[in-house]
Amino acid sequence: MSCSLNLADLGRRVRAIRTARQLTLEEVVGRSGFTVSWLSKLETGQLSPSLEGLVRLAETLECGVDELVAGLSVPPQMVVVRNGAGARMAAKEGRTALHEELANGWRNRSMHPVIVHLSAGGRRHAPETRDGQRFLFVLEGEALVTYGDDAIPLATGDSIYIDAAIPHAVRAAGSQPARLLSVACDAPRPARPPVAARRPARKSGAKGD
Repeated sequence: MSCSLNLADLGRRVRAIRTARQLTLEEVVGRSGFTVSWLSKLETGQLSPSLEGLVRLAETLECGVDELVAGLSVPPQMVVVRNGAGARMAAKEGRTALHEELANGWRNRSMHPVIVHLSAGGRRHAPETRDGQRFLFVLEGEALVTYGDDAIPLATGDSIYIDAAIPHAVRAAGSQPARLLSVACDAPRPARPPVAARRPARKSGAKGD
């Protein structure tokens, strides 16, 4: 699901641009072919315009579409990825692994779920580290997870939850490929310390000076 627009802010911006150009609703309607009802609902945040409508409105107001919508995107409330439809890319494990992304449509997400496809006979590779935690669940086949100085074999249905800051790696075990669900979670951002209230300046000649 792609980002949508904040319709209330979009409406206020359209109205601001229209009034700055000293155009009435009727004048914009006459130039664009929209109805007064359509434009009125847009300016009051009650209507979600199509891309074609935004382009035509921008041309009428003599501005770019970017000027109408810049900064008004709203993060999605959900991202749906159908079976096998996740974007696939090479993983840090190299040619023996492929990551199928499951939440690319959600920007600035704190969790990073992927399906890890591990080829059979995968070679050892340099361990990886990252701030936060990581959860691995074996969907199919067998895997070997190296975690610090430990080597943990996992079969189908097994899982492991680790501190991702500790060097770790995963590869298929045995002669068959493996598939795992991997969910990495970013470390929580430190809270900003409260701003100390400024003490009022002492007046010259005050008692105690």
